[in-house]
Amino acid sequence: MHVRLLGAALAFAVISKASPIAPRQNSSSSTTTSTVPPSNPAISQDLINQLELAADSVDRFTILQAQGPADTWLKYDFNPSANPDPGGGKGLGGQGDLANRKTFPALINLGVAASAGFMNPCGMNKPHIHPRASEFLILATGANVKTGFLLENGLQTQMSTTLSQYQGAILPQGSIHYEFNDNCEPAVFIAAFSNEDPGLSTIGKNFFSLDPDIVDADLGFPDFLDHTNIRQFAQSIPKSFSNGAMECLDRCHIKY
Repeated sequence: MHVRLLGAALAFAVISKASPIAPRQNSSSSTTTSTVPPSNPAISQDLINQLELAADSVDRFTILQAQGPADTWLKYDFNPSANPDPGGGKGLGGQGDLANRKTFPALINLGVAASAGFMNPCGMNKPHIHPRASEFLILATGANVKTGFLLENGLQTQMSTTLSQYQGAILPQGSIHYEFNDNCEPAVFIAAFSNEDPGLSTIGKNFFSLDPDIVDADLGFPDFLDHTNIRQFAQSIPKSFSNGAMECLDRCHIKY
């Protein structure tokens, strides 16, 4: 099952063209939107409950069939304009459109999920983990997109890749990882997950949301950051896709 999905994701990456990305100040690139596709259909909790309680796959897909044309319920639109509240987050660096069992219930009991990441010039998908899934990420458009992950205690050396178009990298389940578009042009990646509910936990934002005294102790009681201003500092951390390295922003003449 997972092998088939990864193959499909790779095929999609090979034939895909960059979808519109939110315009951004940049001297070397600009984007336009020619058409605005409709949003994906609203999903009710009642439908999810019916699919979860279905006795077998035939019953489950019969329920989906009753919802209307297959083109509506068996197809997911990853276009940014079709995902105003994307499951992978949205920020200055771009956005991640996630199809999982909640947003695309046709995936229920199939054990897979997928996302499309639309990265602005110098955009970064911030360090995060997927607690329930490994990820196979493929660069559909763009170049010089860098990935890195830290596996766990005992092997704390960052493992890094630099991707060109149609190249892919693996990001193991539970590892801290990121993607950074070190380029003055937009980039699009496609990611396949080994679980229909991969989960997402952004490291910096969530760490500084812990009890300030615990954060202060974990950091070794630094002079520059004490428990009295940790909450304030946490509020300034972007939630999801953000600007990347300053060197890239300067090179691409992007204000920050």
